[in-house]
Amino acid sequence: MRFICSISAFLISVTSVIAAVIPVDTLWNRANHNYSAGNYREAAQLYEQILNENGESAEIYFNLGNACFKQNLLGPAHLNYERARRLDPTNPDILHNLDFVKALQIDKIDEIQDVFITTWLDSVMNVFSGTTWSTVFFTLIILSLTLLFFFIFSQTSRIRKLSFAGFCLLVFLSVTSFYLGYRQRNHVLNRSEAIIYSAEVVVKSTPNSSSSDLFIIHEGLKVRIIEKQGNYYRIILDDEKSQGWIPRESAEII
Repeated sequence: MRFICSISAFLISVTSVIAAVIPVDTLWNRANHNYSAGNYREAAQLYEQILNENGESAEIYFNLGNACFKQNLLGPAHLNYERARRLDPTNPDILHNLDFVKALQIDKIDEIQDVFITTWLDSVMNVFSGTTWSTVFFTLIILSLTLLFFFIFSQTSRIRKLSFAGFCLLVFLSVTSFYLGYRQRNHVLNRSEAIIYSAEVVVKSTPNSSSSDLFIIHEGLKVRIIEKQGNYYRIILDDEKSQGWIPRESAEII
């Protein structure tokens, strides 16, 4: 009897898993079919449904960005490409589409270039995902402890020297991998950037609609949020000079 109950419980659990997976596959196929058929609005709605029900995915964000771009929705397209890049920062298709959509923006902002060491660290950081960096870190720790064991218990001078040198090298690499993983985690969790959604936004001097106008920005531009107050964001552009206040509803956080 106990065996039969166990089998029944197993079958129920398997059935639940299958029931959970099938709708996702169905939605995915329907979304892709609508996209291929040119029904971009319907495809975008299905991609958004998948994201809402199953969490973030670089592939879904990328496809959603494509569906938005096909509808000439520059802001949503840029937003979803940025979200895709946040999860898969080295994907060449995502980077290509990002460059393409940025080239279509009305606002051309001269970006402040990062110093060489920052650019180099970012390029190394993006070699692996945060999860992979964690795996690398723990693997290096285990290897370094193994070499430490050989250093302590070996009776051969040559082996002791080599194991100690290897131990020092692996400790350095493990600390480096931990830092890169931590840096990438902060990058992924960072929610200080946003994409302008409105066709045109007047940037104000204070968080008040009656305050003086500073300048105008347009749909698709990426801005950095440096302060939040009421229904307004205080934003700064990539030139690190132009800043002001915009209504929250005019931008969507990446």
